[in-house]
Amino acid sequence: MIQTLHEPKYTVKDVSEITGLTKHTIRYYDDQQLIPFVSRDSNNNRLFSDHDLDWLRMVHSFRISGLPISEVKHYIAMCLQGDETIPERAELVTKQEKELETKINKYNLQLMHIKEKKAYYKSVLSGQLNDTWNPVNNNPECGEKYDIPEHIKSASKAHVSP
Repeated sequence: MIQTLHEPKYTVKDVSEITGLTKHTIRYYDDQQLIPFVSRDSNNNRLFSDHDLDWLRMVHSFRISGLPISEVKHYIAMCLQGDETIPERAELVTKQEKELETKINKYNLQLMHIKEKKAYYKSVLSGQLNDTWNPVNNNPECGEKYDIPEHIKSASKAHVSP
């Protein structure tokens, strides 16, 4: 028997093992109708095809990148409408790519700060440095890494009790 990409053959547990997604996430995406062609067996258990796995990967990528469920549903509706929606789908994908790149850049900046802090603490632990970054130590260098606009400096002085 030849199996096709559309033949339902994977349970939720199987899909979880294949994709690394939790069973809860898989069921949630299906309950939200984000995987259009999921089948059910005689016991009403979900059965997924290889084609469904492709939908699932796309849906999860959109969700992880921050696309709201309503927009994922809109994208799916466009896919189901056919090729005439390709330009709009391409635009949505391009927009989401830019948003994800922005997030990645922000995360990379945060990762750089964490790595700097890790290297700093490694030096402190090895006795090469004293802990001068801890704000509790009232180090005058704390805060000097920020370019604080003058209007904020003057406003913050007004908030300080004499």
